[in-house]
Amino acid sequence: MNTEAPPEEPRGGGFAISLYLVAFVTGAIVMSFEMLGSRYLAPSFGAGIYTWASLISTVLAALCAGYFLGGYVADRYPSPTVLGATVAVGSVYLLLLPAFSEQVLQYFAWQIDDIKLGSLAAAMAIMPFPVTFFGMYSPFAIRLLMRSRQNAGAVSGTVYGISTAGSILGTLATTFFLIPLIGTRAITFMLGILGLFGGALLFATASSRWRRFVRLGVLAALLASQAAMLAPIRAEESFDPQIRASTLARKNGRIAHVETVYNDIFVTKDASLLKLSFQWKGWYFNQSEVNLADPSDLPMLYTRVMSIAAIFPQDIRRVLILGLGAGSIPVYLHRFLPNATIDTVELDPGVIDVAKKYFGLRETKNFHLMESDGRVFLNRHSEPYDLIFVDAFTGSYIPFHLMTKEFYQLVRNHLAPHGVAAFNFLPTVDLFDSNIRTVRLAFDNLDFFNSGDRDLFMSNVIVLGRLDALSEAETLQRAEAAQARYKFHFDVSRLVTERRIPAPKALKGEVLTDDFAPADVLDARGRRYRREK
Repeated sequence: MNTEAPPEEPRGGGFAISLYLVAFVTGAIVMSFEMLGSRYLAPSFGAGIYTWASLISTVLAALCAGYFLGGYVADRYPSPTVLGATVAVGSVYLLLLPAFSEQVLQYFAWQIDDIKLGSLAAAMAIMPFPVTFFGMYSPFAIRLLMRSRQNAGAVSGTVYGISTAGSILGTLATTFFLIPLIGTRAITFMLGILGLFGGALLFATASSRWRRFVRLGVLAALLASQAAMLAPIRAEESFDPQIRASTLARKNGRIAHVETVYNDIFVTKDASLLKLSFQWKGWYFNQSEVNLADPSDLPMLYTRVMSIAAIFPQDIRRVLILGLGAGSIPVYLHRFLPNATIDTVELDPGVIDVAKKYFGLRETKNFHLMESDGRVFLNRHSEPYDLIFVDAFTGSYIPFHLMTKEFYQLVRNHLAPHGVAAFNFLPTVDLFDSNIRTVRLAFDNLDFFNSGDRDLFMSNVIVLGRLDALSEAETLQRAEAAQARYKFHFDVSRLVTERRIPAPKALKGEVLTDDFAPADVLDARGRRYRREK
């Protein structure tokens, strides 16, 4: 007895074209959503190898289930209406996801300490449902397009080829254009609208009564696209002299949220403090703070400690800062070292835009902002610097290529005589040990300063690499002389006395090289403490 339902006769000559078009659309949606998955998970689990492994394996598992399920359902209900319903269900989920994703991800971040299991569980919680429904499309469409066994190969190849082409476009368009243009949630909403349009098109091929829904779908997609284009705050303007006063008068809370290729940026106000964070939950995401009422203030202690580097050079003429944040360090140095040329290098153009618009940064003849990877900048420029500050983060991580033996040697090679390099190191035990072992290969003279609690591993550690060998007494003399000369707002002689800590001993970490630098793995071992703080 044959239990298969008879195929629903399509109406209109564009039936095959419609199926191929929607194959392209669903392929694009799946890969775009996978790229967005990293933006959803990164604030809670980082953007390291475990997060990407969880995403990729989850999407593959969902596609696998979708292929089996799509073939099974297609044999029993070979109807464009049923196929359109599967696309519509996955699309509706995408429209709803931004409303509950943060709560779901934070639940797993706090309940599961192991970053591998946590990221996998979170990915399994938000990713498989829509991907499974979109994965059903290709085998289902092949079943509807096949008229005989003779064309089975051509039909299958065409469907999967067109779907893969859509996946390529979805990957590139999402990462290269959409994320920096409109952000994760707006893209997710647009994908849902696009999917509903595809489902409506399939309904229209089944019956003329569905064609009015196609018109509604087109209208909704156009309106959603326009709304999404207007949703983000694009930070492209230079500093307005009144912006700090006007911002100071605003209510406390979030001021802006800007998503870029590299970071998810939040600007928040707390009394007179304006804060820049790369992630919203957890203390370790806070990157920079500015006191709107006092431009000479450095609210974050680690930035004050990094200013100790200025005591060592005999004359500070050129300063290089890798990593901008809100610009608190370069602005502070520019106020007290007005004759020094300060070059600040930042990888993320979005960070530069935010720093200009919300934190009031603007370039002068001695203060330059440059968009570049820090290491690329050093490789392309040979000018020596009296001070080099390395304070570069992507999300909550220091990029691995800024923690290797080759990088530290490159920094040393760019120091002028009597020059000093200041490094902001994370407190995670394994990664900290590896960093110290590695930086010692480039610098014979290291000073260690704590930027928070006296416990070495309770806060970031500022490490100064010097070319000159100095005793503690000579260092204190240099600090007193520098304070008298530059009149820093925060007395560097007191900072040297109060923040110095002994050099760590019995280091167990690995030396990090360009060939071998498991920085993500080493840092992940310390995330439990930082999440519980």
